[in-house]
Amino acid sequence: MGSIPTAGHVACTVLRVVEHGPDTRSLVVSAPFDALPGQFLMAWLPGVGEKPFSISELHAGELEITVKALGPVSRALCALRPGDRVGLRGPYGSAFRVEGPAVLLGGGIGIAPIRFLARSLERERRTALVLLGARTAAEHIFIEDFLRQGARFATDDGSLGHRGFVTDLLLDLPLSADTTLCACGPEPMLRAVRRIARDLELPAQLSLERVMKCGLGLCGACCLEGSGVRCCVEGPVVSE
Repeated sequence: MGSIPTAGHVACTVLRVVEHGPDTRSLVVSAPFDALPGQFLMAWLPGVGEKPFSISELHAGELEITVKALGPVSRALCALRPGDRVGLRGPYGSAFRVEGPAVLLGGGIGIAPIRFLARSLERERRTALVLLGARTAAEHIFIEDFLRQGARFATDDGSLGHRGFVTDLLLDLPLSADTTLCACGPEPMLRAVRRIARDLELPAQLSLERVMKCGLGLCGACCLEGSGVRCCVEGPVVSE
């Protein structure tokens, strides 16, 4: 099942705002989008700007994006309240494709698209092991949701779950040869997952992050260094 990008923005009304902490929010909107886990949308606020954001859930006619307040656009999005409107266009990019057993790894705000993937697999009555990492317990998002799914947690300071990296949890697992590793998070984490996948000869799907301006593959701003791969078209999910 694929998705055809829309030509322009759709004005979407914010239905609910979920607060995960002082600087992270999930915006739930009613929007006519058909997207796959791993794809992203461009969110636009008039007079502020436009930035790409991962989809953290899409179900029953409601779409959710999760935003960490880091710059002008994300801070303005985090200030929205129910009834406010936001312009969305997309979906864009490649998606996660899980055929057999999988381990899903999320780090920091990269947990958001992993949630969409985990919930989608759950609705298909398929199971996957979820491993999540963040600097502290306060930076973990959707904790109750993931606890229900049996996820395992890691934090740099030991305030939730394993003290250390999320990849430490991966190394402790007995993995079959057909297990796919699906990961989204900071680049050091993704490099570690890639190295482990290669050492164990396992397939991996990594969701990469770059500066994206057009979302259509035209401007070249999000090309991976020396490869010509555009994160907004051939990515953000790339297979190893």
